Amino acid sequence: MVNVKENFNLLKNVPNILNLSKSEIQDYSIQNGPRKMFVILELNKSKINHFSKDKVFGIISNLEKRKDISIVNIPNYNLHTSYNEPTKQIILNLSPFNVDDIYANEPDHKNLYTQLVYGLVFSDLVTGKVKIKDNYFVPISNFLFSMIFNLFGKNYGLLGSYSEKISDLNFLVNCYVLSSFFNISGKKSYIMSSTVTSFDYRSIEKELNNYDFSNIENFIKALSKFEVMPGLDKYSFVNKIFKTTGLSFLPGLEDLSRFIGIMTCISMKGSSIVPTFLSKYNEDSFLRIIEISRVIFK
Repeated sequence: MVNVKENFNLLKNVPNILNLSKSEIQDYSIQNGPRKMFVILELNKSKINHFSKDKVFGIISNLEKRKDISIVNIPNYNLHTSYNEPTKQIILNLSPFNVDDIYANEPDHKNLYTQLVYGLVFSDLVTGKVKIKDNYFVPISNFLFSMIFNLFGKNYGLLGSYSEKISDLNFLVNCYVLSSFFNISGKKSYIMSSTVTSFDYRSIEKELNNYDFSNIENFIKALSKFEVMPGLDKYSFVNKIFKTTGLSFLPGLEDLSRFIGIMTCISMKGSSIVPTFLSKYNEDSFLRIIEISRVIFK
């Protein structure tokens, strides 16, 4: 079962899913926002080349389906998209673009389209309309392992004198993904992680039980405690990733629905919401993960 997080630890408890009343949504809403979005995207339709295109335009060209999308400006919410539970709407937030409305060239049509696709993916996953099988933990773990190894490996000697800790890192990443993303924890997660990483967890099982791997702060502490990245703390972890990926990627480290939405953004060339070069960390796993998005838009 997919685990949908309420708040993000790395973003100081920013809510994942919104809980705004209809009147609150109206207060934040851009007048005729969905209509303006449709006009801009329709004008640029020939420039859009992505597997989501047919379904997306089928949605936004339908007046009834457009009611499920709310375009807002929430200044104190720094995420591009969310889902609002009370109104059952996809939320597209213009605040991260530093604009207060949809104009001819702002936001850029590529970013507006990417934001919409992100919102559609996110809503389908958090509402359970689309299910993700547990076996997807493997490509997700492989991608995050490759990313973390590339970002932190040199600083912590994983490319040299501490290379024997690479298998520990791989194992811990798998434990984190299973628990945080799929609600599979404890010994079952250790066995599953050990099976795909060939890491013998038995000598450290007692210590592993001290960590709640559904919480990314515990995962960071475990990386330090097991001497994979000695001295690593939340601040240095966030700072390194933020400098490389920007703020938009951080929610994907804590929530599976966000992660899949962000991976879909990465597959869309020309958008600046998330750097598209991130797919290079592990292209095989990236393509496997994108299969989930293709199911949503087929």
